[in-house]
Amino acid sequence: MGGRVRTDQVERAKRVDLLDYLEAKGETFKKEGHYYRNTEHDSLIIRDQMYAWNSRGKKGAGVINFAQMYYGMSFPEAVRDITNSNYKEKERPPSEKKSAEPYRYPVHYEESDTTRMHQYLTQDRNIHPKVVDWLERKDYLAQDKRGNVVYKWKQQGEVIGAERQGTQPTARNGDWFKGIDKNSQGNAGFTFDIGKPKTLYVFESSVDALSYWSEKKGDIQNARILSMSGLKRHTVSAEMNRMNKDGYPPKQVIIAVDNDASGRDFAHGLKDVLQNYINQDGERVGKIDLPKEKDWNEQLQKNVAIEQQRLKEAQPSQVKDTELERS
Repeated sequence: MGGRVRTDQVERAKRVDLLDYLEAKGETFKKEGHYYRNTEHDSLIIRDQMYAWNSRGKKGAGVINFAQMYYGMSFPEAVRDITNSNYKEKERPPSEKKSAEPYRYPVHYEESDTTRMHQYLTQDRNIHPKVVDWLERKDYLAQDKRGNVVYKWKQQGEVIGAERQGTQPTARNGDWFKGIDKNSQGNAGFTFDIGKPKTLYVFESSVDALSYWSEKKGDIQNARILSMSGLKRHTVSAEMNRMNKDGYPPKQVIIAVDNDASGRDFAHGLKDVLQNYINQDGERVGKIDLPKEKDWNEQLQKNVAIEQQRLKEAQPSQVKDTELERS
C-alpha cells in the first residue's frame, strides 16, 4: 500500500520505542547486558533505538528503518503500521528535551559597534554587504562584546536561541570559536524569510546560508532560509511543521548542504524521506543543490576571486580603449 503520509505521522512514528514495537508484533528477546538478543535470530540485537543483524550485515537506527528492513515495508507502510497502535514512546535524550530553564537572549552582551562583524562577513567570507546590512537591520545579526558574530534564532519575533561565530582565531590554539547558546531551542536554527516563503532552503551552517544568498542573489524569492547548525533532520521536519502553522506550506525543499561524504549522505537520505510528502499541488518535494566546492562559502569565495581576476585583466584593455577614444 503506497500513498502519502503526513509530517506529524512520521514524527510520531520516530518516537515509538523499537523494542516495544517488536514485542507487540510477537518478537521475543533475551536481555544481555545493555543489549536485547532476538530468540529466533540470535545474531539480531537491539540497543536503545539501534539494531544490528550481524549475519545479514544489516545495521541501522530507528523503528521506521527497522520495519522497512525486517518486514519489507515501504516507508509509508512502515509509518502507518507503527502509528496505528499506541506503542510506548522512547524517552528523548537530554539534548532533545526541553530546557530546564527557558532561553533568555543576553541583549546586554551585544556590542553597538559591529565593525568586526562586517569585516569578517564581507571581507573574510565575501558575503555581499547588502545581505549583511539587511540581516542586521532586521535584527537577525549582531556582534557581541568578544567580537563574535551572533546569528539569532527567531520565531514570531522572539529570540529562542543563538549561534556565535568567532571573527578571528583564538590565542590559545588558533581555532575559530563556534558555539550555540545554552538553552537554545533544540529543534530550531538560524532562519529568516525572503518575501512570503514557498520554498525552504536547508544549509549546514549560517555562513553557508548567507553565501548561497550572496551567490544566487535575485534568484531566491519567496523563500525561508534555514541553517541546521549541523546535519539535523529533525530540525528540517520541525521547520516544515512551522511553515504549515504559519500558513506557508512548503511547495519545495532545497537541500543545499556541504559537498562531502556526510553532506551527500544526509542530502540523499533526506530527499528519500521527503519523497513521501506531497505538497498542495500534488507534487513531491525534495531537491538537492550541492556546491561544486566543499561548501557554499568556498564556492562563493572562488567565484568572487574569479570575477575579481576577470575585472583586473579587463582593466588594461579598457584603458587602451579610452586612450584611443581621446586621440
